[in-house]
Amino acid sequence: MKKNIKEDAKEELFGEAAEKALPDDKKYIKSVLKALAVIELLDEHGELGVTEIGRLLELDKSTVFRLLATLREKKFIIADPRTQKYRNGSKFFMLGRGVVRQRGFNPAMEAELERLSAQTGEVVSFSVPDGTDIVTLAMRETEEWTRLAVNIGQRRPMYCNSMGKAVLAAYKPEFARSLCEQFEYEAFTEYTHRGPDTLLRELAQIRERGYSTDEQEHRLGLCCVGIAILDSRNEPAAAVSVSMPVYKRIADPELHGHCLRLLLDAKERLRAALFG
Repeated sequence: MKKNIKEDAKEELFGEAAEKALPDDKKYIKSVLKALAVIELLDEHGELGVTEIGRLLELDKSTVFRLLATLREKKFIIADPRTQKYRNGSKFFMLGRGVVRQRGFNPAMEAELERLSAQTGEVVSFSVPDGTDIVTLAMRETEEWTRLAVNIGQRRPMYCNSMGKAVLAAYKPEFARSLCEQFEYEAFTEYTHRGPDTLLRELAQIRERGYSTDEQEHRLGLCCVGIAILDSRNEPAAAVSVSMPVYKRIADPELHGHCLRLLLDAKERLRAALFG
């Protein structure tokens, strides 16, 4: 007897959850269902290996490998070459930018960025990680400093700016190391990191003190302080920075510390705005 579509598709997913997910009157592409199951599983567990994914979804390894290869090709997942485990990538955040463009940026986050910019009197930026890059999604400029060398939607390598380094430091050390070894280390200024050794030493310092800095590493004349915003699994989901001209910091030695204190004080509010 020929199986109906629902029964056939159920075999490609798992258990009772699959039965609830498949109405009787719909047709489905089985490979899409399996890929979505992998994405949802990684969202639930954070990081898994091929064997774990296959066991939880009741799929053979060859099928899992094909699904993961496809998802990696389209940047939906990333792999840690040291642990051989996979996690969802920031492509989902990037796709969310379409929603941001259509409906406006998160109003609560907008308010917090405006507040922080008003308190510091400096430029405030919000970015998300995407592979080895950090991508700026929102920025609050000042009348004095309105032409930063960063545009909304622009991506920069993580190693040369405060938000990227804050995210790197918040990753598990072994995963952060694997990313640091992938950078090409373009020298944007004379202060840019030239290789993984100095960067890894700085990341250790960032973990200890809870914030990162950018000392003219991407643009001469600009310094920044940054923090990572963690999700419910304590994984870095985004980052926020306060940027100031070097000449202002020289003229006012307390400016850097003042902006840093305000940024750290805003950390929980920023997290609540992003996820609340």
